[in-house]
Amino acid sequence: MKSPPLAAIRAFEAVGRTGSVNLAATELGVTSGAITQHVHTLEKYVGRRLVERSGRGIDLTVWGKLYLPRLTLGFTEIRKALDDLERGTDSNHLVISTYPSLATKWLGPLMFNWKERHPEATAMIAGVHPEPNLDEGEADFRVSYGERQRYHTRYTRLFSDHVLVAASPALLARVGNIAGPRELLKWPLLWVEWGNEYVALPSWRDWFAATGVDAAKLNRDLVFSLPSAAVDAAVESQGFALVQHSLAASALALGTLVRVMPPELPLAESHFLAWSGAALDKPVGAAFHAWIIREARRFDWRGAAAEELPNLTSST
Repeated sequence: MKSPPLAAIRAFEAVGRTGSVNLAATELGVTSGAITQHVHTLEKYVGRRLVERSGRGIDLTVWGKLYLPRLTLGFTEIRKALDDLERGTDSNHLVISTYPSLATKWLGPLMFNWKERHPEATAMIAGVHPEPNLDEGEADFRVSYGERQRYHTRYTRLFSDHVLVAASPALLARVGNIAGPRELLKWPLLWVEWGNEYVALPSWRDWFAATGVDAAKLNRDLVFSLPSAAVDAAVESQGFALVQHSLAASALALGTLVRVMPPELPLAESHFLAWSGAALDKPVGAAFHAWIIREARRFDWRGAAAEELPNLTSST
């Protein structure tokens, strides 16, 4: 059975909800005669009388009372959907998702600069490991790493990070002069393990190998699953850390962490930015998109001019 004409359904729903042909006509912007005709059309289509005249005007029949509630619910949901769409495209609020360490140590500090540039905008930074479904409205933007771009339709490379050896000034003062890499073996080393879903970060074994130091019996003094926790432990003088530059950048700028010695090793994969199909239609969406790509260039291991960042590396 085909669906009844939408105009006829709208007319009946308005009559039933308002209890008046005239009020329904005013609401829908048509004549009372048109409303009456639409209701008659619907009655013929469903094969039942839906309304009847009474001394008070219009009443619903038993069939009309049965039919009306679901129609009203349907039109209410349609109106809500339109309201959601209007709020979404008109909103100055952005939801930006990234993994927890990057949220607290990299994106969070950068967002203060964004707010200075766009005081009318509001933002929520969601620090979560699972990739959000951007086109289901779980976030507007996602900053993530490596092959996780496969979860997204629209994305672009942001920057290639690297790791460096860092320690607090207090720890360095306590340790005294460090003659070379081998000296670090005498002190606590802070490790980071991301887990199996990522390509492994360069480890202390990689770093010592790059310096030519035999570290086959290297102890794993303290291992963190969150890179940000390793940065915090290093700031608190708990040991020497091999940390991502992006996560340590604020501490290095403030002087609560200090670069100890080379080499600095690149991560195997790059960070990327993904966005929803509606994100760039928001009033501040396109501006945020351009701003975060520009800011990310400053953290690129290969240098800001190393390559042209594409606007899209997958089909829209």
